[in-house]
Formats: sequence, C-alpha cells, structure tokens
Amino acid sequence: MPPDCTRVRDAVNGLQRECQRAKLTAQVSNRVNAVLELDETGQTLCIWYWPVQDDGGRVSPAELVAHQNSHQFRGPHCLCAFVDNCYPPGHCEAAIVMLTRGQNAGEYLACCTLSKCGYVVFMEQMHVSPGLPVKHYPRRGSDQPRPREVAFLDGNDIKLVDIMQRRQLRKDETHKTFDRLLKLDSFSRPGLTDEEFRRFLTQCCGCQLIMTRRMFERHDCLGKEDAGEVEVIDLTTEDD
Repeated sequence: MPPDCTRVRDAVNGLQRECQRAKLTAQVSNRVNAVLELDETGQTLCIWYWPVQDDGGRVSPAELVAHQNSHQFRGPHCLCAFVDNCYPPGHCEAAIVMLTRGQNAGEYLACCTLSKCGYVVFMEQMHVSPGLPVKHYPRRGSDQPRPREVAFLDGNDIKLVDIMQRRQLRKDETHKTFDRLLKLDSFSRPGLTDEEFRRFLTQCCGCQLIMTRRMFERHDCLGKEDAGEVEVIDLTTEDD
C-alpha cells in the first residue's frame, strides 16, 4: 500500500519543528551576554531585559521573584508556545528556581516549568555578564493585581538533570578542543593525524571559513559577498 501522504507530511513537519526547537534552545543556552526568550509571534527569539533597582544596580537572581510582586515585569517566556504551535501563541513564563544539588548547587536558573521545551538560562552567570541589556520597570500600584506564582513542575520529557549533564558535556568538549589546538604547537609529539584533523576542523562551503565542527553546528554563514575582507594569518612562518 502507498504511504499515507498526510501522515508522512505531518511526520516530516514534526521533525523539522523539533530541529528548529533544538536550535532555539541552543541559542538560548549559548548566549552569554543577554537573556533570550520567545517573542510575541511564538516563532523567534528576542531580548528579555534584566530589571534594575532605582539606583541602577541589577536585581540579583534571588530577588527576581520578589521584584515581580513590586514592579510591572515578568520572567522570560520559555519555548512551550513554539512547541505547541498554536495561534495565537499561548506564552508560558519560565520558572526561576535554585539548584539544590550538583556542582552548580545554590545557583539560580530560569527554566521551563514543565521541563518540556528545554528552555534553560543560568541566571547567576548572566547577572554578572558585561553588556547585559537592562531596564527600569515601573512599580505596581496598590490597586494593581500581583502576578500569579510560577511553580516548577519536573515533567517527563526533558529532565533538569539531563540539561545539567549536557552542560557538562559541552564543557568537556571545550577542553578537548583546546587540547587539540595545543597539540598543533606542542614540543612533545606535535600534530594531528589526517583523521583527527578531519574530525576536528571543517570548512563552510558558503563563506569558506575554517572552524571546529563544534562551532560549525552554530555557524551563521554570511556568504562570500557579505563576509567582507577576512585576514588570513600564516602560522607556518617564523618570526623575524
């Protein structure tokens, strides 16, 4: 029997959307100088502005929830509206919780309340990041309602412990990358084999830039015309 075209199309669309969700999740987790959230369209990311006190100082992660009760602002939106793919998008506010175990115990993070979409931002590290976009939010009036409490419910799709393990894997991969780079310029048994080199580095067919395969997964190609003049440094010559 011929395959059901509708079911095949739905399966392909679902796979494509899951790939898009994974890409959005990676962009959120890898951003180091801004908190990203799902925008009002429910399809792309935008900046979430960190609140500041009257004196201009950033509100600490531990005080974010209390600051919501006194000021007109909310936590960042997670990616659940993108996962649900409904219109208009029903945005979900991320929960701000403190880790109680592991090497990051005591740190605050913003995460999906249902552990469903994979949204995670390490707020403790973001709080001290230079250039963090900030905003002074107005105070709530005495007659204005207070925001509802956002509870963290650990679901079954994407466990918080899995996110922590993936974060550790990224750290381990970073160390491996530096080890390979140092091996290229090592006095003791320098160099990489051809197979190691091909597993380590790759070249973008669009802009022709060479980079590690780990970074190529997040590479936004500008193309040859928009890449501009790229300075190539020859590392094979000796200094005068």
